[in-house]
Amino acid sequence: FEVSSLAKTQYFAVESREEALAWVNSIRQMRQDSITRNMGHSKGIPYPKEWESFDASARRLQEQKERIKNRMSALDKKEQEMQTLGGSANMGYFS
Repeated sequence: FEVSSLAKTQYFAVESREEALAWVNSIRQMRQDSITRNMGHSKGIPYPKEWESFDASARRLQEQKERIKNRMSALDKKEQEMQTLGGSANMGYFS
C-alpha cells in the first residue's frame, strides 16, 4: 500500500490485507489525534512529548509549501502582466 503526505509518497509491503488495514487505521487515528490536539480539544488527554516535535516539523513543512506556492503564483501573475504589457507594445512592430 502507499501513503502520501505533504513531502512524499511512501510505499509499504505487508503480508496481508488485515495488516495493511491496521497500518492505515493507525495512521488515520494519529492524524485525527493531531487535529484534535491542534484544535485544543485534548486538554485532558496525555500524549508523548516527541509528538510535539513531529507536529512542529509537519507544520513547518506545510508553511514552507504554502510560501513556495504563493511565490510561484506571484511570479506567474507578474509574468502574465509582463506578457500583456509586452504584447500590446510589440503589436505595432509585428502588424
